[in-house]
Amino acid sequence: MSHAIIRRVLLLLWLFPAVVGAQDAESAAPMELISYTVQPGDTLYGIAKQYAISLDDLRSLNGLREDAVLEVGAALLVPPVDDSRYFHYAVKAGDSLYALARLFGIAQADLMRLNAIAAAESLRAGQIIRVPYPSTIPPKPGFGFGIHVFVESGDADALAEQAKQLGVNWAKIDVAWSRIEAEQGSADYADLDALVRALDAADLKLLLNVYDAPDWSRANYRENMNSKLLAYGGPPADLNDFSAFLARTVARYAGLVDAYEIWKAPNLLKYWNVPVYDQPPKESEAGDFGLPASIALGTVHYAALLELAYATVKAHDADAQVISAGLAPVGFTDNYNSIATDIYLDDLLAAGAADYVDGIGAIFSASAVPPTLPCCEQPPGVESHYESFLQNFGGLMAHYAAALDKHQVELPLLLTQVGWGTTDGANLAVPATGFEWVNYTSQAEQALYVRQAYQLAQEMDALSAMFLYNLNGCAVGDAEACFFSLVDAKGERRPVFKAYEAVPKPASPQ
Repeated sequence: MSHAIIRRVLLLLWLFPAVVGAQDAESAAPMELISYTVQPGDTLYGIAKQYAISLDDLRSLNGLREDAVLEVGAALLVPPVDDSRYFHYAVKAGDSLYALARLFGIAQADLMRLNAIAAAESLRAGQIIRVPYPSTIPPKPGFGFGIHVFVESGDADALAEQAKQLGVNWAKIDVAWSRIEAEQGSADYADLDALVRALDAADLKLLLNVYDAPDWSRANYRENMNSKLLAYGGPPADLNDFSAFLARTVARYAGLVDAYEIWKAPNLLKYWNVPVYDQPPKESEAGDFGLPASIALGTVHYAALLELAYATVKAHDADAQVISAGLAPVGFTDNYNSIATDIYLDDLLAAGAADYVDGIGAIFSASAVPPTLPCCEQPPGVESHYESFLQNFGGLMAHYAAALDKHQVELPLLLTQVGWGTTDGANLAVPATGFEWVNYTSQAEQALYVRQAYQLAQEMDALSAMFLYNLNGCAVGDAEACFFSLVDAKGERRPVFKAYEAVPKPASPQ
């Protein structure tokens, strides 16, 4: 037997020691080598570095002489790479190694070495490079790793099993009052009951986000409402109707539900549609009504709801926490369509709303900006929606922390909705106008950004929990939520599912 063959056999045994001394067939099976196809510009040295094998061992594995010339398209045997440690990034036109190194928080020299890139200018569009996932930071004590789960008829146990696989310790459920009590006095909790009990049985803490008053409680608003506003929701005309529904809900789930988030994005017309008419609206020949003079949109209105909700929750479950609504990340104020996040937050805290909550809610899910970038740089491949702190993960968290300090509020901050959307994979629709930013994020980037965000969160003192948006938005037919869903419209798990599963979490629910 030649020395080359002997060396090759010894190399295989060194690469796969399980074949020696194995006690059963399963452990005796050697790990399979994988095949690499030589690309233009490849060198043997570069391939060896890429697959973490010495140059001599790569030659021996493939029976190559020292003076061998690589042919484009040739297949080489290489050891498998532990891809769980790396993110694969597809280079875009205009990318530079300097920008990518900043984007991924890695030294440019290390990025070149990891990918066997000899010169910075050799980077080409379409090239796949490997980037290490962020260094593991142990989860800080008591931090809430949450997942947003939509109520889906008949699938409570399956959803609980998926949540349990993710390793989270919290789950958030949207509770639309309008769906549970569409007719006054006739409430149907069956699907919510099933999901609450399944998630509780999986040892998860629960946050219910209660919002969206039914039409019967808003009849005097809707009676003469313009058709453009009919699709939007809002609070009831009588806040006591909301208090009565919340009381029944809290009493029903006392001991099962740990926290209640009161309303959703009250700084948006979409969720806080309370029309105000200076004069009675007149019906047109087309059967429509004129737009109202204004919308009762503002902190004074929401603060009244929040104060009542706090008293209601505590009266029926003293241990349950009350969280203020996450605010939609918007920078535009006209007191009709929206109020900017920073203005609304400042006004809300100035109004003393912190006296009626146990935590402050926030939302970050309207961005394609990587969480590692400082505000407000333009990331590679992102054409818009990067210009404000509202689209910057660190910038938004710093703003909330500063606002709490300004008003001397010592309450935990909870990101009750966080995520990056993508149009890759199976979705239910194309992005609507204003949602173009979901086109900028690939599924692989979505997965990477989630891992980065949860690692960064461990170093943010004010932040106590983050709820990833979402597990099953596609399955419930929500086109907007589907762009963020961990399971796509074909029922396939996106890479972000595995990425969130891999985020370091406590060994057991806290």
